[in-house]
Amino acid sequence: MIPIPRIPRFRILLINSVLLALAFPLAAAPPAVGEELVWPPPPQKAKVTYVQSIQTRRDLGITRWQRFIDFLTGRKPSFIFRKPYGVAADNQGKIFITDTAGALVVVDPDEKKISTLGTSGQGKLTTPIGVAVDENGTVYVSDAEKKRIFGYGPDGELVLAIGREGELKNPAGLAIDRQRKRIYLADSHFHKVLAYDTEGNPLFEIGGRGSGPGQFNFPSNVFVDSKGALYVCDSMNFRVQVFSPEGTFGHAFGELGDGIGQFARPKGIAVDSDGNVYVADAAFDNFQIFDPRGELLLFIGEAGRRPGEFWLPAGIHIDGQDRIYVVDQYNRRVQIFQYLKETIQNQ
Repeated sequence: MIPIPRIPRFRILLINSVLLALAFPLAAAPPAVGEELVWPPPPQKAKVTYVQSIQTRRDLGITRWQRFIDFLTGRKPSFIFRKPYGVAADNQGKIFITDTAGALVVVDPDEKKISTLGTSGQGKLTTPIGVAVDENGTVYVSDAEKKRIFGYGPDGELVLAIGREGELKNPAGLAIDRQRKRIYLADSHFHKVLAYDTEGNPLFEIGGRGSGPGQFNFPSNVFVDSKGALYVCDSMNFRVQVFSPEGTFGHAFGELGDGIGQFARPKGIAVDSDGNVYVADAAFDNFQIFDPRGELLLFIGEAGRRPGEFWLPAGIHIDGQDRIYVVDQYNRRVQIFQYLKETIQNQ
């Protein structure tokens, strides 16, 4: 497990309250219940809007009668998650969520279906953490306990396993470079990011333990943007590092602290189509949005259970339509938001 600084809960709540009260131009508390959830709220121009949460089958529009029939037959549970962590989405809108209790949950909002992968056979998952999907629909899942990456085909069959004896120590976040057909893995206990091709052949490594440029201290999650740049959440260095597709260090931003734009327990990382960087921080119960240079633009969330609030957020993913998926771990749900590009707002 990644060691983390212990921050008292009352201090976390105080931090979030102070942040929300500060006169930061793009940061403010969410609107009242019943109003549209947008950030920042009116009269400022909205940048992000809340879409929905997925926690139970009811959130997918599955009828009460169908839920009753499934309950009688014992086919599906009322709740989807036990302890979710990672999230990814494919080109068809399916959402893949790792549940560290031992399964990959697959949510199909269009078909109103919920299924699982990795619950039996050679590809049975024990502690799944990272998840990513390639352009062919192959789903890659890292398993921290089995120290391997498993690949599942569109039909759910195991098609790939990466990780020889001693090769991986604590595989965590995953990302796919679809253009170059590469898999990037953050191995938090090796303090490295490992690159493979999509057939499982090792390509190169980035890092080693340290605090210098290109070094890591328990990296947790990774993301590849539309240009192939690699973003790494260097968790215990409390920063984000950015690399070229070949692993050359570009720049970094972030530092430890409890102020605006700082990090306390950073986990998930993602990038939207405009190059803005999103970092979920479990200690602050929010996610922060930075411009490509690392300047804070906006933060969303505070401790709580309502829409737009979080309890230990973990993985975060942004798809090709700029939908933002955030795993709200201890609330046992995934919250979905939409980044509002200027082209969208002007339509």
